[in-house]
Amino acid sequence: MKKLVAFLIISIAFSSLASFKTSKPESFGFYKGSFDNVIRESKKQKKPIILDFWAAWCAPCQKLDKETFTDKELGAYLSQNYLVYKVDIDTFDGMEIVDRFSIDVFPTMLVYDPKNGQIGKFKGFYPAGYLQKELEKVQAKYNIYPVHTQDGLAINR
Repeated sequence: MKKLVAFLIISIAFSSLASFKTSKPESFGFYKGSFDNVIRESKKQKKPIILDFWAAWCAPCQKLDKETFTDKELGAYLSQNYLVYKVDIDTFDGMEIVDRFSIDVFPTMLVYDPKNGQIGKFKGFYPAGYLQKELEKVQAKYNIYPVHTQDGLAINR
């Protein structure tokens, strides 16, 4: 009986340890709420939006979530410069947004500014460093930067 109890305790410990290792890594934080709300928040914070078009069945979409959006340096950059909104293409709301922007490849990341409309589009998987460089090019091209204080820290308005 003692062997059975010990075996059960060890089994539970290993199974919880295995689930801890395979749990999804933390990312920077995607905007939660409706599409209309993210547009309003974008105007309020004066930040463009990255619309991340994804699906649960899309392997490159999952790779983007696990490898790119979990990168700490990219996460800090995105938090300061963009609002990132995930568009689940398998929902009715997601399908409407897909149609609105004529998205035909998944994953697609579309950079949207309420003033200028669509200002960038990235199809497929992008490693974190490369994606950040491409997003910096979009910022430079459209002169979109966060508002800074004298001490160099970005502030949200």
